[in-house]
Amino acid sequence: MRLFSLKPILSAIFLAGSVAVLSGCIDDGDSNKKPKAVSVKIIHTNDHHSYLDSSSYDLMIDNVATRVDMGGFARLSTIIEQERDDHSIVVNSGELNGTLYFSLFKGEPDFKLFNELKLDGYTLGNHEFDEGDARLAELIEMANFPILSSNMSPEPASPLYAVKDKIKPYVIKEIDGEKVGIIGILKVEKTKNSSLVSDDVTFADEIETAKKMVAELEAKGVNKIVLVSHVGYYNDILFAQQVPGLDVIVGGDTHSLLSDTAELAQIGLAPIYANDQTGPFAGYSHDEIAKMDGLGKYPTTVTGPSGDPVYVVTAWNYAYALGVLNVDFDAEGKVKNADGNIIIPVGDTFQRKNGSGTFVQVAEDVKAQIMAAINTSPILTVAGLNSTIDALLAPYRVKLEEAKNEVVGSITETMANTRIPTPFAAGQTPTGSYAGQVVAEAFRKTNPAIDVAIQNVGGVRANLLAGPITMAQVIEVLPFSNTIVMINMKGSDIVKVLNEGAYYSLHSGSTGAFPAAAGLRYDVFLSGGEYEVIKNVEVQDRNTGTWSAIANDTVYTVATNSFTAQGKDNYLTFKSVRDADPTVFENTYILYYVPLVDYIKGLPNRLLPALDLTTYCLKSVTP
Repeated sequence: MRLFSLKPILSAIFLAGSVAVLSGCIDDGDSNKKPKAVSVKIIHTNDHHSYLDSSSYDLMIDNVATRVDMGGFARLSTIIEQERDDHSIVVNSGELNGTLYFSLFKGEPDFKLFNELKLDGYTLGNHEFDEGDARLAELIEMANFPILSSNMSPEPASPLYAVKDKIKPYVIKEIDGEKVGIIGILKVEKTKNSSLVSDDVTFADEIETAKKMVAELEAKGVNKIVLVSHVGYYNDILFAQQVPGLDVIVGGDTHSLLSDTAELAQIGLAPIYANDQTGPFAGYSHDEIAKMDGLGKYPTTVTGPSGDPVYVVTAWNYAYALGVLNVDFDAEGKVKNADGNIIIPVGDTFQRKNGSGTFVQVAEDVKAQIMAAINTSPILTVAGLNSTIDALLAPYRVKLEEAKNEVVGSITETMANTRIPTPFAAGQTPTGSYAGQVVAEAFRKTNPAIDVAIQNVGGVRANLLAGPITMAQVIEVLPFSNTIVMINMKGSDIVKVLNEGAYYSLHSGSTGAFPAAAGLRYDVFLSGGEYEVIKNVEVQDRNTGTWSAIANDTVYTVATNSFTAQGKDNYLTFKSVRDADPTVFENTYILYYVPLVDYIKGLPNRLLPALDLTTYCLKSVTP
């Protein structure tokens, strides 16, 4: 453990490492300069999803469940300030959106915070586009740090075109006179299908772009190259295997937690990487990667195409942790050694269960024992709050707390949000996203003309927990700025679009595409073909409540969110139906979370009852 005192400001130490940072379009090199060995410290975060403050988290310390105040950028920045020196680079692999901070402020506090951290590079992820091109352009204009994205290009019709010169394919940082290239790349398919990026932004192949960027850097005399990616852990390994010249890959997107298994087990954690991998790049497979030795380690060592090792790292998610990787390069730019670990900062107050099972603050002698145990952990450390970051977030917290105060209603039983349902037979207790069903039902209630509603379960970002539910919790469940739309479409097209989302969720890695529905119920065949996952679709008459087989040629009014209505998450038929006849489409301009608020408020005693399993969208699930 490293014990850090409270730091009043982020000061000149943040500037110490930056001899020069050069854009990807500047040729600054002295071709006659003889290269030398150099050590570089890479400090990195990823997938914070606008989790800016610390989170309450239960860890195992001395084999006892212990509730800690974990992570948050006011603590992470204390570690960054301590670790940063004249041989370090500090990077973030992207990803906004997920908390009330983003719902209310649309990335503003995130980017102000990263300005204070003086990042050496920030790679755009797919969720940076969740508010569309215009909002992302405003955030980029706000940024005083390098925005990296080498395979994304805005066209003149996109608002991003106005800030295109601030979006760099790479930057070059000099450390002890040696050039270190830092490239940024995002996942194309996921960005196009799982965000609100416009058609006025073009994308290039990930692998080919990486090869091109490495070649450009090498032509400028750069032989130490770091790729800061937002493509997912397995795809980072593909980069390492396919792109000559890469030395280190700092990843994001799949929220992967890498570290020594035994060290993580000591604090009640385990490596996270096998599930929720985004799909492979076009033309590639993850089949062999999943069988590799050494998966889950920090760093993960991969043999590159030239036989040299490439080191892959990522640092979990939600501002829980950061990674620190120490890399020793020889004069030829080859990595002679790379080692490090994630660091999870926690506060110095702890809770454990008392005799009645309630978490309470521990006594001083127990606290001393906990601190001693943390001192032996290579992962945990106690860190104070950086006052500059804490003060920056303070006014946003005030507004956030005001929004949290309103109680919308109560929930009888927790409605879980399991994205991919597990098998069950007709008549058994169903699996899947109960929360998605409730959200779809709320959509259906927005207008009496709506027959059925379809919601991608990934658009529901949290469980609906039993007990009182506040406005803040509703917005955290539905954080996106989508609106509710209505589309008139044939029954055959409804069956088709359900299958498009379901099949895509099972085969692309974007599990959130799986459909929940209201006024529809169907059998699911997990091993079914492209249009054979969802069968035996029934529709409920809104007036009588009776169920019957959906009629292929009957036109129904479908409610969905404006995201899937654009064909995102592979709901392609929504878009094709609208394109064929725009008159069948209506945007209600009702914000995403409003129907759920209104739905709960309109229930007797504002009490959401247990799910009616006779109307649940999944009748059965077959392997």
